[in-house]
Amino acid sequence: MDTITKRFSLPINPKMTEQFIVEEFIPFLNLNHAYIRDLYFTCRIPPFMQDAMGDVYEDPEMYMAATMNALKIAEESDLPLSATFNNIHVPPTMDNLRTWCRYFGPMYEAGVRIVTLPHTHWVASGMIQKIFPDLFIKNTILRNVTTPKEIVELAKAGFHYINLDRDLMRDADTLFRVRQAKEYCAREGMPVELSLLTNEGCWGGCPMMDEHYHYNCQKGPQNDVQYFADEISIQSCQKWDTFDSSTSLKAANLPPWREDWDEFIDYYGIDCFKMHGREDMMRLKESMDIIERWACGDTLLFPEFDKYIEDIQLEEKPIDIWREKIKTCKFDCWDCNYCESVVDAHYRKQNRMLHPQVLRAQKAIEDALLHQSNFVEDGYDVPGLSSNKVRHLLNNLCKPTELNGDEPVVYADLGCYVGSTLWAAMMGNNVNAYAIDNYSQHNIAPARDDIEWEDIEDPILAFQENAKKYMGNNSVAYITEDMFNLRELNAAKPPEVIFYDADHDPEKTYSNLTQFHQFATEPFTLVVDDCNFDGVVAAVDKWCKDRKFVILFKKVLRSQEIEDKNGWWNGVMVLVISKNMYRKLPKMATEVVHRREDYQEAIPES
Repeated sequence: MDTITKRFSLPINPKMTEQFIVEEFIPFLNLNHAYIRDLYFTCRIPPFMQDAMGDVYEDPEMYMAATMNALKIAEESDLPLSATFNNIHVPPTMDNLRTWCRYFGPMYEAGVRIVTLPHTHWVASGMIQKIFPDLFIKNTILRNVTTPKEIVELAKAGFHYINLDRDLMRDADTLFRVRQAKEYCAREGMPVELSLLTNEGCWGGCPMMDEHYHYNCQKGPQNDVQYFADEISIQSCQKWDTFDSSTSLKAANLPPWREDWDEFIDYYGIDCFKMHGREDMMRLKESMDIIERWACGDTLLFPEFDKYIEDIQLEEKPIDIWREKIKTCKFDCWDCNYCESVVDAHYRKQNRMLHPQVLRAQKAIEDALLHQSNFVEDGYDVPGLSSNKVRHLLNNLCKPTELNGDEPVVYADLGCYVGSTLWAAMMGNNVNAYAIDNYSQHNIAPARDDIEWEDIEDPILAFQENAKKYMGNNSVAYITEDMFNLRELNAAKPPEVIFYDADHDPEKTYSNLTQFHQFATEPFTLVVDDCNFDGVVAAVDKWCKDRKFVILFKKVLRSQEIEDKNGWWNGVMVLVISKNMYRKLPKMATEVVHRREDYQEAIPES
């Protein structure tokens, strides 16, 4: 049984707001101080001006501010700092080593005593140990350490701490040999500690990971966007995750059961779990949640995994088989395919077919990643709290399936404001739409200061003007009532695609969806905006579970930062939901859809 509590290396995310640091992060660190070994942070000093995460600092003041912020957090939490330098593409020359030592000196004087370095040459030279005698040196996980021999040689070179390759978490035999190598190093007077990255979420054995990190490490004027903001990234995990429902089972994450984590500690000699989230705020929050669950003694450390199990209704036996198989599978998915079989068995049991709406959702995401749809970005001037990638997604979802034939797709935009997502969804498509907003939220504006925005005095009038410009030959029913006063929709035009961008309070989300879903087709596609916000995904999951809906498709598309205009804004959740075929649609009322020629009559007086 584990008697040591400090098992976690937790990142400092440079995108944390001051409010988050003060109100959430520092209190969390103080409360869970006994479980946190160190705080690792993005550090920028010559020659390491870029790294694998892809964060860009345009001037010295920016990266110095990030460092000072890390020092402040360490001081207030009384936790040691670990400066991270992981760009393996920086040449390991003596000149670069001297440069690094010169610039690291002030940080050492400020109290930084742990560092991650990418070059064995540097550590083996002994210069770093001579200049900084109290420095604890880690290797970078990007060196992909997989063999016992590497453990011994790195210890001889002078490393004190070794980040093992992710894939070893499913190679129990090699892990045991690695532990033996660790014990050998201790007997020879060169002790090392071992670490595993726990929750990165990447596909085990990813064939494109090295290129991904090379891209971020080498960004320049020609490729100044982060990897996932470049169109080429569609060829990797974003594509696999969309089309392979078993991807979650193949991720290089530790198993969700605490008992298995204890086995890594007690049997395989793992000293520390490296938590993810240095560039992803949602992943950082997940890491914090895992540590809290560990502190509370919870059995299951990944609540999302529990939901996944519920989603596909895995019985106890398949999970137990999977849990045992992954200990030695080495991510040789080509020679196993058990993860697929677990999911496929459930689908066969339910006699579930791949519905046209599911196929459309998959294709919609894939094309949106490439900014491909009928939506034209150039010249589009409708303001709204969204991104073009989300607009492309909605436009693709409004393309007809084989079930529509020549009939328009019926789309509902809940929280339409002045129609930024509505008109984008309709552009170039044949759509009948419901535009619904009671305008109860005032002073709508971005949270980020760097996003241009002009306040809209009269959103109803603005909606009307945008309709004249963008509605084309489509039709819209414009409803300015509260959703709970909504009693009637056109019986002949139930919405099959719903975009929910109304109140994102979890209770409001739950109740609003409860009120509106009754009018939707069977099945229907639901897109929930702002799913990065606390409680939104959980509220939707609970709503689906409480109503015993069958989830034909589910994909959560997170943004890397708040209001990411090049990504998924604040994140979106895409679902294809079956209310069950035996349920009848509610009775709907008479025609309320208005065409362009009588559109003025459909809009209330402002």
